[in-house]
Amino acid sequence: MALDKIGLKILWILDHKARIPLSELAKLVGLSKQNINYRLKKLIQDNYLLGFTTLINFHKLGYIGYRIYFRYRNITEDKEKEFINYLKNNDHIVWFVSTSGSWDLEVLFIAENPIQFNNIFKKIKEDYGQYFSKYNTSTSIVNYHFNRDYLINKKRELFSHVYYGLEPKKEELDELDIKILSEIANNCRQSNQEIGKKLKVNYHTIKERLKKLENKKIIQQYVAEINLNKTNIIYCKAIIRLNNPTKEEERKIYSFCYQYNFITYLIEVLGEWQFEIEAELESQNQLAELLRKIRNEFPNQILDYDILQITKRHKLNYFPIKQFIKT
Repeated sequence: MALDKIGLKILWILDHKARIPLSELAKLVGLSKQNINYRLKKLIQDNYLLGFTTLINFHKLGYIGYRIYFRYRNITEDKEKEFINYLKNNDHIVWFVSTSGSWDLEVLFIAENPIQFNNIFKKIKEDYGQYFSKYNTSTSIVNYHFNRDYLINKKRELFSHVYYGLEPKKEELDELDIKILSEIANNCRQSNQEIGKKLKVNYHTIKERLKKLENKKIIQQYVAEINLNKTNIIYCKAIIRLNNPTKEEERKIYSFCYQYNFITYLIEVLGEWQFEIEAELESQNQLAELLRKIRNEFPNQILDYDILQITKRHKLNYFPIKQFIKT
């Protein structure tokens, strides 16, 4: 990493407090407001920061996450680009990435129920199914998101997380709520005044609505999008098959993994495998070593695992707005 300790601390703070005012950020880092403003602009200018995203728990809005892994066959470079653009324009997709390893693409969809998801997937297969040699579908039960504590070498203790998932519960949103979430979904560093001006409402109203959405746990966190390529970090994940663990055994596995500060997501899925780990590391060897430790610690619970490297992210939007506007 080319950044100094102050630069890394700024990234770490913004990673979980992306809407923090400059004055508060300056106090936490120990710099003047003018200096921190220069530092922040420089991080954006030098492409260390790619944007600021709001982590929205779409399960609180009555939607469920579904994952599909794709393996290509007989697909040209041009046809792959066409398929990726096709997926980018799918309003049911929250996130999708290219991967290396056993799978070529991972896609996270949202749908109100399995029937709707099946219809979405049928359309994709109808349009591009000839280019898939295989695919794997699963239901995303819960996604635990952790701060990038490795940036400042912070030791983790108590299991602390934000999340999206668990039992769907439809919190009612009015038109203003939808407009506010749409505004901050991919640009959460906008001030309340800026959002209010765009939406033609008082900034106090914006502040109150955001606080209400946070209290309802619809808004989980404001997150910085960090360019891992600039920090010489690779993004990997492990997909793990478990041997029917009890709730207590499952809790121990999650707690064991959490202590490693390079792990950014722990995911429970319903499908061929049951557990996924996402990590940001200097090399795949770090994740392979962690998996050996997990297998040694829980020899009766780990049946098998595979490692993927995420090579490119194509889309991230926790609030694909068309899904939440009923016509």
